[in-house]
Amino acid sequence: MGRVGTKLPLGFVAMNSDLIKLFAETFGIAEEKLLPDATLESLGLDSLTVIEFLFQIEDKFGIQIPDQVNPPRTLDEMVQLIEPLMPKRPTDSPGTPVA
Repeated sequence: MGRVGTKLPLGFVAMNSDLIKLFAETFGIAEEKLLPDATLESLGLDSLTVIEFLFQIEDKFGIQIPDQVNPPRTLDEMVQLIEPLMPKRPTDSPGTPVA
């Protein structure tokens, strides 16, 4: 069952739902306000908070963000930084019976 009222771009939500959900839960921001071009500053995050959140992402998803990376300024930049590092989810193979 899908979420009702979500207005985020489809690809943004589908590809990054775990990251967006973590962001929304961590900072108490409704997911529908998390638009790709939203600056992290406009969402109430200062540079230290962004760095702390990147550490939280590393711990939660078991990834390593390179140290020399500049901190993201927008939600889209954060997604572009994190998405390639995220573990791939197994997909259902065709012909698998649905329970």
